[in-house]
Amino acid sequence: MDVHKAYEKFKGSKEFVDFLEKEEGFNMVHAYLMKEYGKEANWEFGFYHEGRDKMVVFETSPPKRTPEQDVFKKEGVVNKISLEDVEVSLDSAMEKCEELRKEKFNSEPVTKYIAILQHLHKQLWNITLITKAFNLINIKIDTKTGDVLSSSKSSMMDLGVRQA
Repeated sequence: MDVHKAYEKFKGSKEFVDFLEKEEGFNMVHAYLMKEYGKEANWEFGFYHEGRDKMVVFETSPPKRTPEQDVFKKEGVVNKISLEDVEVSLDSAMEKCEELRKEKFNSEPVTKYIAILQHLHKQLWNITLITKAFNLINIKIDTKTGDVLSSSKSSMMDLGVRQA
């Protein structure tokens, strides 16, 4: 489901309406989707409170709120996102990812992908393709222009390796 449609459907849920009535100062900072090919997936929306430096995440189906939690970040604040600034759909971004995968990493069949709409140095789709060989192909795509901002490949086995 498109992020815009998912949010429109979700924002009318009792859980979210109750949250908005009771809480102030939270801004949407990410939309998250993990999808295994051929299976349904549900969006999650994250909201950040700068003053508290805490985050709340909502699962969308069924609507459910997580407790406030610490934020995974290096320093500073988490930048808010705007769905109005998403001109490139996730489907279009995934098409670009597939083109790039075929061009650069053709021997890497993909089993799952993780898509995060977030604002790093600009608002972007941060997409990670998980391959059968346990490799991660990460591609960042501008949500306004559709330009590929970066791409890289790494092994999941390297995630736990610490540099001395």
